[in-house]
Amino acid sequence: MEPLLLWGLGLLLASLLVLAIEVFVPSMGLLAVLAGAMALGGLACLFGHSLSWGITGTLTVLILGPVVAAAGFRIMPSTPFGRRMLFGDAGEERPVLPDAVTSEFAGLLGVVGEAMTDLRPVGVVSVEGQRVEALSETVFVRAGARVRVTSVEGTQIKVRAVD
Repeated sequence: MEPLLLWGLGLLLASLLVLAIEVFVPSMGLLAVLAGAMALGGLACLFGHSLSWGITGTLTVLILGPVVAAAGFRIMPSTPFGRRMLFGDAGEERPVLPDAVTSEFAGLLGVVGEAMTDLRPVGVVSVEGQRVEALSETVFVRAGARVRVTSVEGTQIKVRAVD
């Protein structure tokens, strides 16, 4: 194989890897910019080798780049950095009950149940045999997923998906 082809393929592969690492390492976008620069360098090498390799590389970047980014965003809430960024307090599973507010649902605090419907972010969950309307702390929870009651404010119950 020719050196330009090897450099081009290596830089494209490395750019996808660095983009995936961006999800786990808090770099404030620096790694994403580095991945973009590496992808452009890889494409330049591939176009230097031949037009067909350059077009193939461009299509690969246009397809795999968003796929890797989307997969990273899907995984991010389950990483320590992602929980800290999305939920604060390192995403700890600490139930919160406001001081002066109590309700009939206060006993459900911290209990694990199951989402009966999709939570987008509101839906129905089953907790200790009770079907109650709940608000997801994340944007979306699929029906059938295990959830933990993290907050009760009056009659509003907040839940978070449990891994």
